[in-house]
Amino acid sequence: MKKNLGITVILAAALLAACGQDGAKTKDANNTNATEKTEQTTNEASLNKVNSKLQEPKEDTVCEFCNMKVYDADHEMGAFSAQAIKEDGSTIFFDDAGCMLNQERKDKVKYDKYVRDYNSKEWLKLDDAIIVKADIKTPMNYGYAFFKEQESADAFIKENTGAKVVKVSDIDDVAHERYKKKMQKMKNNDSSDKMDMNMNNDDSEGHEK
Repeated sequence: MKKNLGITVILAAALLAACGQDGAKTKDANNTNATEKTEQTTNEASLNKVNSKLQEPKEDTVCEFCNMKVYDADHEMGAFSAQAIKEDGSTIFFDDAGCMLNQERKDKVKYDKYVRDYNSKEWLKLDDAIIVKADIKTPMNYGYAFFKEQESADAFIKENTGAKVVKVSDIDDVAHERYKKKMQKMKNNDSSDKMDMNMNNDDSEGHEK
């Protein structure tokens, strides 16, 4: 009888321990899900706080202007990605801020323009950003970093010799020069193609004769 009682006690203890483990696992799973949901909500709230139409680039997103890859916030180059909201509410992405300004120039419109804070990677309006020009590598080598807070910008400047605060117009001046060179190059290539076509036509006519 005592032997049976002892077995019963051991089984009961084992069952209680198993229940406790299952409960702990369920609690951990619930906590993990809650944390993920909180992070997702925080990210969405961060976007919506600036503009509810803001999006995040996808794996295959490319720059609207230069057709190069646009990096997400987790990539080291993601701090320099930019996006614009068009008049119809749709968004377009750019791998570097200069490309965004040149797309405006190309389309002859004004977009609602956004860049990432260099540290937090959160979106902020380009016109509200503290812009720092530095000797840093960016996707298209424009070399501009953007900050929401002056304190962060000052710390970045201290860490990068020669860095200085600039204006949007400074980025636009550089972008405009690149745009003109690109247009001239396209024009020259077009002229060369036409010349080659004319030469080929002349050769064909000569062969017919």
